[in-house]
Amino acid sequence: MAENLDHIRQLYLQKLAEATTESENAELEAAMADPQIRKMCEELEELYNSPEMLELLKERPTNKRWDELAAQAMQSAERSSRTIRVFRYVAAASIILMAGAVVYTRYVHHPQPEIREMARLQPEFTSDQVTLKVDNGDRIVLSPNTSRLISRVSLHMESDKSLRYEDPTGHADGWNQLEVPPRLDCRLVLSDGTEVWLNSRTSIRFPFTFTGNSREVEVSGEAYFNVTPDTEKPFIVHTPQGEIKVLGTSFNVNTYEEGVVATSLVSGSVRAAGDGGTAILKPGQEAVWRTNKPMEVSRFDQRDKLSWMQGVYYFKAADFQTIAKAIERWYSLELVVDKPELAAYEFDVKLDKNKPVEDFMEILRVTKGLHYRIVGKELHIF
Repeated sequence: MAENLDHIRQLYLQKLAEATTESENAELEAAMADPQIRKMCEELEELYNSPEMLELLKERPTNKRWDELAAQAMQSAERSSRTIRVFRYVAAASIILMAGAVVYTRYVHHPQPEIREMARLQPEFTSDQVTLKVDNGDRIVLSPNTSRLISRVSLHMESDKSLRYEDPTGHADGWNQLEVPPRLDCRLVLSDGTEVWLNSRTSIRFPFTFTGNSREVEVSGEAYFNVTPDTEKPFIVHTPQGEIKVLGTSFNVNTYEEGVVATSLVSGSVRAAGDGGTAILKPGQEAVWRTNKPMEVSRFDQRDKLSWMQGVYYFKAADFQTIAKAIERWYSLELVVDKPELAAYEFDVKLDKNKPVEDFMEILRVTKGLHYRIVGKELHIF
């Protein structure tokens, strides 16, 4: 009964913040047929609209600041001890509501999905902001310095574009999909402490909590992993061409090119497996496997491979097709070569995402004598 009352309190607070769905409104209406619940909701509404609460919300305090403000408000508020407890509940919940609409869904505990169920990563990039698609299908736009509540899981998107979350139940094991659109990047901290840096046009599927005998995620695009060691729960990254299995290590995985996966190991050890074979990598080695071709293992330049994490690409003997893909991801521009004879050009050049694309094109103009113009979403070279 107590758990149900907490649920109704949360729903009614969302209703006061105009953040409920039609089905949740119907649930509230049915629940308020109970006189006890109706009285509770009336008290919530009275306190939500009280002068103390309005003053508290007007300051838009941080999570650390709200408790001090609530205490000050209660010093001048002559209320019963029970009402004070309710006030503090409303205040705490309201601080979360201020950061954005609260989404409430109920998770049903179930075993972590089998590997065969994981080939469903289909990035849509429907927004120009980092977006989280939770397992019930809802999409949440994640802006910097915001917090969200999904059932009992609290999400925090920090100013440095890092997404963290807490699942106090330990049972939120449904699959969620984080999508990073062109021009942006993001850092995700998983429930085990593993850090994942996601490049532009990259998506990752993951559960809020790893409940099985392994920790499994799925990636499309490019991501760098710093995996928290756990010998009893191997970490597995699924890609379109195969999987990477680790116990605790740092590595980069790139699936941008269709039919190609590249895994570059920085530290530790990983096992890369796909249709083209299997390889145990050592630090400094990279495994590349392509559709219907044997896996290739070679050394790689760490500066070049990981420079995207600092917003830089180093191109070596790169053609326009290679450069075009980076420009599309980082600037949302389609590169169009108006003169076919230019397609044979190769470039040794640096692309810096933190600078305007015009700066990059000026380098090509001076070094190669190329001209350009931007028309809408197209970058023309001639």
